[in-house]
Amino acid sequence: MKYLVTLPALCVSLVLLSCLPSTQTEAKPLMVNTRLAGIGVQTSVDSELARDIILWSAAPDPNLLPVELEDAFSCGSDESLPNTTMLERISRNYSTDSATALLIHCLAANPLIAQSQALFLTELEQTRNEAHQQVSSITKYTDQYSVLFVPGWGYLSNSQETGADLRRPREILTELGFDTHLLEIQSNGSVEENARIVVDELLHHLQGNKKLILVSASSGGPTIAEALRDERIARQPQLVGWLNICGVMNGSPVIDRFLGWPGSLLLRIVSLFEGWEYDDLLSLSRARSRPRYAGFQPPAQMTVLNYIGIPFSGQVSSMGKQFYHLLKKQGPNDGLTLVTEALVPGYTIMALGVDHFVANDPEIDLKTRALLRVMFTLIDDSQSGLLTVSR
Repeated sequence: MKYLVTLPALCVSLVLLSCLPSTQTEAKPLMVNTRLAGIGVQTSVDSELARDIILWSAAPDPNLLPVELEDAFSCGSDESLPNTTMLERISRNYSTDSATALLIHCLAANPLIAQSQALFLTELEQTRNEAHQQVSSITKYTDQYSVLFVPGWGYLSNSQETGADLRRPREILTELGFDTHLLEIQSNGSVEENARIVVDELLHHLQGNKKLILVSASSGGPTIAEALRDERIARQPQLVGWLNICGVMNGSPVIDRFLGWPGSLLLRIVSLFEGWEYDDLLSLSRARSRPRYAGFQPPAQMTVLNYIGIPFSGQVSSMGKQFYHLLKKQGPNDGLTLVTEALVPGYTIMALGVDHFVANDPEIDLKTRALLRVMFTLIDDSQSGLLTVSR
């Protein structure tokens, strides 16, 4: 695949183009083996501070941390989550894994996220132990719902490596008896153009009598967000759920690293080699994505569930490593986008130890079923008035 040639080439070229003497030396990796946000963590991290934050996460003592981090530990709501600027500062002054550990601590302290995380872990364990019972509890929804999949960039050519076509989740839902559809957007199209395609597809599917759940991967996330700005579909009561998997909602900072000279020339050459339209690729830059996504709110009737990869440096996959190290000084990232910029307002499940390429998770079958069950539970409870998602 050309994709496997051009991605590493971009990495090497950017390093050669922008390499400057570093003011920091790489810390010797340290091992940790504990539980964090209900998930076992056994990996290496890049600093003693990162290890300490992980180990203290059950009962953190701010007095044992640098003064700069004391306020960061006072978290528990969306408003008090560490912002991108703070996480970048911590990553540069201390280490990326320190910022990642802090972010996980604060995400886990958020009541809404804690609720969906606990529900997912319970469903995942039950799926492992009682597969047949779980299947029956899911299939009761097959006659009520259609599931529409919006794939990620390059889904027609590179899915074997990236999982952008969501092939395995689609197969699992089809095997369970659900009416599933892959929305055939442009494989390497702009967010704006693909959003128009999604709007047309949704208008078609809304003519049926089933409730609709959207599932997106990576660049499919901002495509759905842009489509949901269309009033013809945003208020439709049939549109009840959205599973956002590692959405690059605010774009990928990787692209922005190439926007200056001579990086832009290199990016144009790569686009020509891959057969991409240069401007379509730029629609996924942070520079264009952040203004486009600013102020976005999902439709009130829609239950949103984010599934985000959050790796420590020792857990990044071979695919993720191609860009993780380019982004690490900007803060916690999944190898393609910043973790905090992958979130849509709603519920969130943290996939600790997994990066942007979640399709390579060996437990993808179990986790797909558990995610589906969580989604239906949240939708049912929301429609029953038992839960109110803070926007």
